Order: sequence, then structure tokens, then C-alpha cells
Amino acid sequence: MSTPNFSDLSLFPTFATCPEDPSAHPTKPYYLLGQIKDDMTITKPTLVLSDRESSPFALVFDGLDRDGLDFKRAGLKKGHTAVIPDGRQVPPKEEGKRGFVSVEGARAGEVKGIPGPLEKVLRVALELRVREGEEGRCDVCAAAAEDVKLKKCTGCKGASYCSKECQAAGWSKEGHKEACGIIRAIKEIWPKK
Repeated sequence: MSTPNFSDLSLFPTFATCPEDPSAHPTKPYYLLGQIKDDMTITKPTLVLSDRESSPFALVFDGLDRDGLDFKRAGLKKGHTAVIPDGRQVPPKEEGKRGFVSVEGARAGEVKGIPGPLEKVLRVALELRVREGEEGRCDVCAAAAEDVKLKKCTGCKGASYCSKECQAAGWSKEGHKEACGIIRAIKEIWPKK
């Protein structure tokens, strides 16, 4: 699978467009993305996130006690982006309150973290899709693979360089230093098939 289209709202819906029916199985997989704003764990693991429209929502891990999930180890840190497969809204019990997303404790390991803010993740994912369409070229100078030997970034395998000079420029001037971890996480969550 190539990098999914993060601008496809049927694949990456907003919190408001996630289904509420927990018993219905989705016809195709989807992923709710949210930037982690805070850890609000009191009795069970709970994160406060905001979606691509900056709408806040809570992510509650049901069936786990307050120490039942190590957020840092799972890559779910403040400022990072959480990827929630098939996230379902739980409607509020009282008028005027907000709904939230609930994940059963047994599925907690399916929620992944991407090391970067949501806005940057969306931008890097778009750049990665473009780059995949231009494979076989240096990411800095656009030299073709037929003309030079390209080497992949050892961190993410998503960037290609024709020389040490281009690699250094890509790392510092082209912003790969910040994008590398995001690319690696995207490729781990959605590997090529």
C-alpha cells in the first residue's frame, strides 16, 4: 500500500463525522487522527485531542485502570498525533456535553502515535505521496536514478539522495530532520504491500 491520501475524509474523518454505532462494522477501514493536547487520566487512561478541524474530543481507553497503558511507550505523547483505527463516537449522556471516542482496552495497542503535530503530519504525508510518484530521483537536486546511485535515508527509507551533499542539504535546509520520524511512523502504520 502506498501512503494513504490523508485529505480523503472518508478514510480520515473528523471527530464530528465518525459514526456513533459501536456495533456496526465499518464497510472499509478508516482512521481518526487527533493531536494530543493533554493526558486527563483519573480513573482510566484518557487523552484530550483535537482533530483536523481543531475540534477537541476525549479518547478514553475502557477496561483499563489508570496505570493500564503507558502512553509514552505507545508513542502517545503531548504534541504528537494519535491514529485511532475505526474510532467511534460515544454520544454525551447530558445535553450540552461533548461526546468522546472510546477504545476497548484489548484494542489499545491498535492506537498508534506519530511523532509530530497533526498539521505537520498532514503536510508530510502529502509530500510523501508526491515523492512516491517521483521515485527514482534525488529529493534535493532531482537527479535521476539512471544517472546516479541513489541512497535511501536510513531512518525512514522515504527520502533518496544522490550524494552526501544532497543528504546534508535535505536534512537541514529541506526539513527532513523534522519529517524523518513522521515518515517512519507513517510507513510502519501503512506499510507498502
